[in-house]
Amino acid sequence: MKLDFGNRVALLPAASGGLGRAAALELAAGGARIALSGRDPDRLEQCVRDLRVAGASDVLAKAGDCTVAADVEALVRDTESRFGRIDILVANSPGTLVKPFEQLTDEDWRIAFDSKLVTQARQARLVWQGMVARGYGRIVFIAGTHGRQPHAQVLTAGVINAGLLSLAKGLAEAGAPHGVLVNAVNPGPTDTDRMRYLVARKASEEGVSTDEARSAFTDDIVLRRFGDPAEIGAAIAFLASDRASFVTGVSFNVDGGQTRTI
Repeated sequence: MKLDFGNRVALLPAASGGLGRAAALELAAGGARIALSGRDPDRLEQCVRDLRVAGASDVLAKAGDCTVAADVEALVRDTESRFGRIDILVANSPGTLVKPFEQLTDEDWRIAFDSKLVTQARQARLVWQGMVARGYGRIVFIAGTHGRQPHAQVLTAGVINAGLLSLAKGLAEAGAPHGVLVNAVNPGPTDTDRMRYLVARKASEEGVSTDEARSAFTDDIVLRRFGDPAEIGAAIAFLASDRASFVTGVSFNVDGGQTRTI
């Protein structure tokens, strides 16, 4: 299915790598104008080149940290100055802490909430009024499967992703009268730098091979493999498109069958 984003403007904080980059490439392939940020200038520059090759009609890239309010505010301001509006937001943030419950301090919880839930809520707030005023908008939060299927080893992810799913559901109701559709994507374990780090850490901590560590992450996935970032990006792009014009308030699992609840 070919998605046509025409002259739409898509904002993607933290998109020089990982799932953000994958989503940006899918939007670019449909001809969207892309505004993105990333902390690593070299990766950001390479991503811009890749987006242009993919088909982006125009690209604005700004170095910055998606968890820093001033950086995101500047990105939104520059995007609106350059393109006149923001039609699509792919809300993105770093992964949360992975620690046993008894080791999680109050500060750990605060950091986890700030870095993901507060960060993505801020991104949505900064584009919300403009979308409502224009009568059009698409917001896609990148949450995660543990928001619906909690796991003892990743408690912060479960709690915070559940908050993001609730935020998406509530904003979908608020945005519906104004043509602003809001959804969330729940990626399962995906072959990104973060997942490769988690695999390597597990192998080191447990004294097992990398293959054994990977298997520990994929054993509960029906398809028995990690997802490809492009597979997550395709789902995000669909929800951001006009082909999903009757879809809002949805929590969309892209997890190879990992989530067992209906």
